[in-house]
Amino acid sequence: MLKSATMPRERGLGYALLGGLVITLIAVLIGVAFIYWFTTVQRGPAPAELLPADVQLYAGLSPTLSDVPEQPRIELALKEVFGLSMPANAAANVAALLGVKLDSDVITWVGSDIAIVVRDFTPVTRDVAADLITNGEVMIFLASRNDPQARMFLDKHLEVRRLRGETFTEQRVGETIIYVGEIDSPLRAVGLIEHYIVFANRPEPLLDLAAGPGRPNRLIDVPAYQQFRETIAAVRSGAIYTDGSPVSEAARAAVRAWLVRLLTAQITP
Repeated sequence: MLKSATMPRERGLGYALLGGLVITLIAVLIGVAFIYWFTTVQRGPAPAELLPADVQLYAGLSPTLSDVPEQPRIELALKEVFGLSMPANAAANVAALLGVKLDSDVITWVGSDIAIVVRDFTPVTRDVAADLITNGEVMIFLASRNDPQARMFLDKHLEVRRLRGETFTEQRVGETIIYVGEIDSPLRAVGLIEHYIVFANRPEPLLDLAAGPGRPNRLIDVPAYQQFRETIAAVRSGAIYTDGSPVSEAARAAVRAWLVRLLTAQITP
């Protein structure tokens, strides 16, 4: 009788234990699937896989395990690559320019892959920062690790610019929309492309990026860039690739001049 009385309870405990193990296994599988999705679907190709081979300058942050941009690394990169020191109000100035809050509208999605790219640049005046806008292509890549949040940032940024009186046109490549504004700035055109928020001074380079990777004559195929790519992981902050031409040094000076204006500009939100 004792045996028959305890058997159902033992079976009940066994079923409960088995059920708990099954639930745990399912949770682990879901977690693994989410991690795989997050690290593959949410991570786009490297910018060099999208860019044409004739890039004159590529300045980027080195990779980081956290996949989150750290302010000390950004400050160090600006100092080492462009000789810049971040003013105390730099973050506030950038936030005002973008019309967003950095902590709630940017940090939620931006990854550590950040780059400034220049191509087709020809300086014609002493104002190289202005020449960069009118006589070249400049792009700013901000990697997205959360596309829905990046889309929310983009919508808010565009709405702020509309409220400031700017009008946008839209150009499409497949499902990608490029928004083209009216300001003379590297921020004029913008889109969410291959898991990057990319700004540019004109729409043409963004339309080219939207065609995707896997095409011939990309920056990733250039031997000098491949050597640069092998060394960038060893640096602490950021590094710069140039094509070695005299114009590339002018491009470097132009980007530096524009960054100075960006970081020190006083903009009313």
